[in-house]
This record gives sequence, structure tokens and C-alpha cells, in this order.
Amino acid sequence: MAVTGRLDGVDLARAVALIGMMLVHVVMTIDIETGGPSVAGMLAGGRAAPLFALLAGLSLSLVRTRDPDGAGSTHAVVVRSVALVVLGLLLGSLESATVLVILAFYGVMLVVLLPFLRLPTRALGLVAAAWLLLAPVVHLLLLRPLDASYQAQLDLADLRDPAGFVAELAVTGTYPALVWTGYLLAGAWLGRLPLQQARVAAGLVVAGAALLVGSLAAGLLALRSGALDGIVRDTSWHGLFASSWSLEGVTDPARLLVVGEHTSSTLNVLSATGSAVLVLGLCLLLVHAAPARTVVAPLLAAGSMPLTMYTLHVLWTWSENAHDWRMADDRHVEWASQVVVLVVAAWLWRRTWGRGPLEQAVRTLSLPRR
Repeated sequence: MAVTGRLDGVDLARAVALIGMMLVHVVMTIDIETGGPSVAGMLAGGRAAPLFALLAGLSLSLVRTRDPDGAGSTHAVVVRSVALVVLGLLLGSLESATVLVILAFYGVMLVVLLPFLRLPTRALGLVAAAWLLLAPVVHLLLLRPLDASYQAQLDLADLRDPAGFVAELAVTGTYPALVWTGYLLAGAWLGRLPLQQARVAAGLVVAGAALLVGSLAAGLLALRSGALDGIVRDTSWHGLFASSWSLEGVTDPARLLVVGEHTSSTLNVLSATGSAVLVLGLCLLLVHAAPARTVVAPLLAAGSMPLTMYTLHVLWTWSENAHDWRMADDRHVEWASQVVVLVVAAWLWRRTWGRGPLEQAVRTLSLPRR
């Protein structure tokens, strides 16, 4: 029962991350009428994807411990990583694709994480904390010599320039592995904790909330003090959620104090980590109640097959743009429609066939031949 509760909590958190990413992709993070951040942007912009990354590190830590010679083996992880890179590049190459596909970046990060999983728990925690704090600084220093202009979609065409492709994966891309590996390290450390215990889950809620509130307060203080003048155009509280695409002075050291989505700054990373830990803690607490676990069963099914759900969402969004159709004119209704259809589909698939189709395919491909 303890193991089931732990996995349920992680699956629920994955479902929240998936729904959050869908919200950002469909509803947008900018309010077209006011030019300020939309509710979707404030809630999920630059937070849903880091939550998913943190959970990827947590999941790898768990499977590495429970099945070190099978799904958690180095061979299996490397094959899964290659599969993610290939699938990510294929999805990113779809004409009219508007979702900035993250799978290739995840694939690279999983390989980077592997050697750190050998560390003792305390050492792993220290490495994760240091990475979260220092990687944004190193990232900022590398942006100038590597061309600080942020890239858009990562696709097969980028392979024509191997050096540029590697630089985009590691530093200049939307989800730079140099910075984002910190989320996986934090998740891997969390995977060493007894997450099935309610007191641990409650501790995560408190710690995550404190980190989130503290980083937002620090960002607001930097904004109001004038430290971000010339970097953030909107000096009202809306500027707190400014994204990387709307900022000036890409290599200005003051950017480390920006909280907004995908800025890969110190405060952005700490804020996203705080929200991820908070959501994970809340999900772990929720599934401790049997009635609640029954109610969220469809979400647990969706969270158990994240690669399938994410891929279907990208293809759905691409199809709408390529063929000019929508489930609904209102973006919020469109988002809700996608969520309901995909979650129900996942629930029915899980009840009938078990593991998600893409998850099963990758597992079959990656498991060592015995």
C-alpha cells in the first residue's frame, strides 16, 4: 500500500504538469487585451515544464533503485533518452507546430543525470542545491560567446550544424540542459525520501511554498527597486512574470533576478523549483485519502503515460493549426476539451491495456536483452 500511494502521488503530479503545459500551449501566457500576463501564464507559464522535469528525475531515481538491472539500467536509460531525442526532433519538425517541444532536451538531461545517481543521498542533495544556484550564473556567462539570441523550435534541420545543435541543447535553447538538469537533480534527491509518509509530503508543501513565496518576493523587490530597469519593460507587478522573449539585455547580470518564465535566471529556477515541490507535496497528500484517489483515477491514468499524452497533445495542436480546425472558438474551452478527451482516453486505455502505448514501445526497445 505504501508503494502504491507513492506512485499515485507522482502520477497525479505528472497529470498536473501535463494539464499545465496544455494550458500554456492552448490558452497562451499573455492577455491579448491588456498585454499583461494571463491567468494561465501566472499559474503555469514556466512552471508546468519544470515540474515535469523534476518528476522525471524523481522517477529515474525510483526506477534506478527498484530495477537497476532492467528499466533502471544505464543501457535502458540511454536508449530511452535517444528515443526521446528522436521523437522530440520529429515532432518539432512538423510544419505549423506551435508547441516548443521539450522531449529532446529531456532526453539529454536524463543522460547527464545518470552519473549523479551513484552519489549518497546527502551528496546528491548538495549537488542539486549547488546546481540550482550556480547553473544560471554559468548559463549567463556562456550566452555571450555562444550568441545570446534565444532559439525557437528544435528540429531535424538543426542537425545540419552539429556545434549549433549541441549549443542549443545545452545553453541557447528554450529549455537549456545546463540549467534544467538542476530540476532533475532535485527530483532525484526527492526520490530518495520516504514520500509515502504524510509528514514528508506535508514538509514538501511547506518547503515548496516557502521557496516559491520567497523567490517571488525577491523578484518583486528587484523589480520595484529599479534593479531590472532596462531589462523588464513593464515595471508594474505584471513585470514579475515577464518571459525570456520579452526581456532586454540578454547577458546583463541583473537578469539573474528575473522570475519570469523560461528566463533560466537564479530566481526563476528557485521559483519554479518551489512551485514544483509544492505541487508534488499536495499531490502526495491528496492520494493518502482513498476516496480522493478514486476520484482522481482518470488523472492518475494520464499521469502514468506522460509520453503518450504529451505526444497526442502536440499532434492535436499541430493538426488544428495545419488544417485550420478547433474544438471550440474560446481558448479556455478548447483547452478543457483537450484535457477531457485525452484524460478519458488515458483512463480507458489504462483499464483495458495497462501501460501507455508509447511507454510500452520505449520500454520494449530499451530493456536489456537477457
